[in-house]
Amino acid sequence: MGLSWDRLHLLSLLLLAWCLAPPARCQGPRYEKFLQQHYDHPRSQIGRDYCGAMMQRRGMFRPCKDTNTFIHAPKPQIQAVCGAGGIEYWGMRRSRAQFPVTTCTLRGPPWGRCSYLGHTIQRFLVVTCDPAGWPVYFDESHIM
Repeated sequence: MGLSWDRLHLLSLLLLAWCLAPPARCQGPRYEKFLQQHYDHPRSQIGRDYCGAMMQRRGMFRPCKDTNTFIHAPKPQIQAVCGAGGIEYWGMRRSRAQFPVTTCTLRGPPWGRCSYLGHTIQRFLVVTCDPAGWPVYFDESHIM
């Protein structure tokens, strides 16, 4: 009593499809951290202190983080930078298109109440991608 060739073939195809598909369970904690720190689409309507509220909401305020950028684009567009939507750039990936972002820059010391200045602009993204093709690090220093 074994598996017929048809059933074995079908089982093999299902297993292959499961392994090749990039579901959320395969994204990993580094991609989730990237999203936690940099993803905000659509841009949250918080009020005058967007940066202060977002940095606190995302847990990046003890100590105050010097600079952080929030990307206001859909996840598939951001992830595409690791593939056809990006080009090689100093061992990382640079987006082919500019993205809407808000960059928050600390205005005071990194202790006490964090106070940020925010700038919303269009810029190219520079990211590091993991071997599976997920962005896991946003390079704040490359502003283009």
